[in-house]
Amino acid sequence: MQNEPIHMDGLLRISLLGGEARAFLAETTFAAERAREIHSLSRTAAAALGRTLTVTAVLGCMLKGKDESVTVRIDGGGPAGTILAIGKPSGDVKGFVSHPGADVPRRGEKLDVGALVGREGTLTVIKDMRLKEPYVGQVPLTSGEIGEDFAMYFTSSEQTPSLVSVGVLVADKVVSAGGLVIQMMPGASEAAIASVENSAGMFMDISRTLMQDHLEGTLEQLLTHLEPEVLEKVPVRYRCDCTRERVERALMLLGPEELKDMIRTQHGAQVDCHFCNTRRRFTQEELEQLIARCEQNRA
Repeated sequence: MQNEPIHMDGLLRISLLGGEARAFLAETTFAAERAREIHSLSRTAAAALGRTLTVTAVLGCMLKGKDESVTVRIDGGGPAGTILAIGKPSGDVKGFVSHPGADVPRRGEKLDVGALVGREGTLTVIKDMRLKEPYVGQVPLTSGEIGEDFAMYFTSSEQTPSLVSVGVLVADKVVSAGGLVIQMMPGASEAAIASVENSAGMFMDISRTLMQDHLEGTLEQLLTHLEPEVLEKVPVRYRCDCTRERVERALMLLGPEELKDMIRTQHGAQVDCHFCNTRRRFTQEELEQLIARCEQNRA
């Protein structure tokens, strides 16, 4: 018996209707499951963060330069607290939920992401494009369900009417996650707009479609009638890029006096990464070495 093929996460950048629209189709199952494992997320929190990571991956792949990044922050006032995610053009994403174990009752057969996230807050997108100031866009949440909120963000902050469908299926683990973003290009015809709008109902259960057909099969099933042309495929993965060296640089930014205070009060330092839960400890001697480097840099 042959082994089943392994379907890895990925994102397709697609031209539709001869360039009158574009789409981003993402499969993020492994990234969402990795996030669930790292943060010990409840089922609904896993769905909320998985949806956020999916659209963050899309936003990251919309950027131009390899050193650029996008940060998404959702503050809905619900039991989950803040949801934060960061994406890069490479397809790398990472994120966390302030209260990872928080959960709410289901709404029928579905996880009630909106109730966990909350509906009285904001969605903020910060794009660091290596300019003097980052681009910041913010919209009030419309539902807390993530997809509708990002559709509002694209329409209001980027003046780009967008269809956004995201989903995460969670059992004991994440079994399927992904999303589809379709955007009309400037000057799109009424016929093209109608073609996309009339197709919206097909895209609602995106995570279940991805579970059955994966990325290429979902492309064929959902978008064939919109004349798709795949322009690029980007791997998507949950990856935290924190290192001990980066943490050292962050500690040095605190300055010698703050580091000396850590030595006096704690005899060292402990730094935890919110994205990968890695804990790094620094002894008194190591902090003294950082102080010496700070003072040397100032000389």
